[in-house]
Amino acid sequence: MDASTITSVGIDIGTSTTSMVVSRLAVANTASGFTAPHVAITGAEIVYRSEIYPTPQASGNRIDVAAVASLIEREYERAGITPADVQTGAVIITGESSRKENAELVTESMSELAGEFVVASAGPDLESIIAAKGAGAQDYSREFACTVANVDVGGGTSNIAVFHCGDLVSKACWDIGGRLVRVDADGRMTYVSPRIAAVARSLGIELVVGEPTRAPSAA
Repeated sequence: MDASTITSVGIDIGTSTTSMVVSRLAVANTASGFTAPHVAITGAEIVYRSEIYPTPQASGNRIDVAAVASLIEREYERAGITPADVQTGAVIITGESSRKENAELVTESMSELAGEFVVASAGPDLESIIAAKGAGAQDYSREFACTVANVDVGGGTSNIAVFHCGDLVSKACWDIGGRLVRVDADGRMTYVSPRIAAVARSLGIELVVGEPTRAPSAA
C-alpha cells in the first residue's frame, strides 16, 4: 500500500461565524495489485484550529469580502502555512451567508486564496448533510443499525438530516436561527434578516434597522 500525507484546509463562512481548520490527511491506494487503483483517506489529524470569528458584514445584505480574505490570510500565518503548502480543502459558505447579494464574489475571492479547493455555497440540502456527517450521525446510525436525526442550529437557518442504518432518508431546512435579528448595546437593531422581517410583518410587527427593539403591544 503506497501511502502519503497531504495538507488540507477547511474554511466555513457561516451566518454568524467564520472559522478555519488545518488537517494532515494520510492517503493511500487501498486496492490490491490486481485491481484498478483506489485512493482513500486512511487517517486524519487536526493540526490547527482557528479562532471562531463573527462573519464580517458590510452595509446592506452583503458580506465584507476584503475582511473575510484578510481574516483567512491571518489564520494561514498563525497556522504556519501558505497556500502553496495546501494540497486540498474546501471553502463552504453556509446559512444566510450563502444568500447574501455578493456570496459569489466571496467564493471567487476564497478560490484565489485557496487554490485547487472545492469552493461552494452550500444550499440547505448540502448543509444538512455536511452538519450531520460531521457530527457523526451517519456513522452512529450505521454502527448501531438505528435511525438518527441530527439538527444543526445556526445563526440564520436550522438544518435536519435523518439517517437510517447509515442511509440518508430525509433532510430539511428551516429559516430559524440565533442571529436573525441583531442588536447593539443600546438595544437598537443593527441587522434584520429579510426572512424574519417578512414573518414579523405578517404578524403586524415592523422590524427596522436603527430602531430600538420593543415588545409588541397587547391586543
